[in-house]
Amino acid sequence: MRNPFIPSRSPVCELANLILIFGVTFAGLTAAAVALLASVMP
Repeated sequence: MRNPFIPSRSPVCELANLILIFGVTFAGLTAAAVALLASVMP
């Protein structure tokens, strides 16, 4: 019996993983840019 908590290397899993990584990175860069603009603006 397989353990359902061990992720399989399926294409859907890989795609979801990439989307998650890029989403978090994009959100972090966006937040940094907004904070930078907010500090520069009077």
